[in-house]
Amino acid sequence: MAKIKVVTISRRYCSGGSSIGKIVAEKLGVKCYDREIVDMAAERSGISMDDVRKYEESVLNPLKTPISLFGTAPQDITERIFAAETEVVHELAGKGPCVIVGRCADFILKNKVKTLNVFIYSSNEKRMETAMNVYNIPADEIKSRLKKYDKKRGDYYNANTNKRWGDMLSYDMCLDSGKLGYELCAEIIAHAVEVSK
Repeated sequence: MAKIKVVTISRRYCSGGSSIGKIVAEKLGVKCYDREIVDMAAERSGISMDDVRKYEESVLNPLKTPISLFGTAPQDITERIFAAETEVVHELAGKGPCVIVGRCADFILKNKVKTLNVFIYSSNEKRMETAMNVYNIPADEIKSRLKKYDKKRGDYYNANTNKRWGDMLSYDMCLDSGKLGYELCAEIIAHAVEVSK
């Protein structure tokens, strides 16, 4: 990698962000981290994988945080997961150039290392095709699944960062994977890293 050390990829559900991240990493000869971060965060926090999967992209809700009579409330499970993922993201970025998919990595690494923050999106039609053909989601569940996961990702991102998920002003680059295809998206991202100063 050139001056940009880490590529972070945020993505709409079923828009191919994870696949594009892997292709970018291959092109640049670096590692790509995605679900591995969840495994590492579970190990760090002592929270079971089942609970991490359940709460990982949930919004922090202060109304659900227990109140302590001594003035300090126990840390909400979603806060513990986010804290553990933050620690893991810092550690992975510190090991060397890489690609990180999701986990608010663009915000976590702000002012830590030079990043290229990318948002991958696609039309609902293209995402519905992917949901059906790649993930075998039943046709009658696709629309609700897309809406549900987009909302979860958006709420999680907005609650944990000072930016807006999916707003082009929150990213350095936004790419339509439905129009460009995964390979070209990856090529554009890799090229931007290689020519960065």
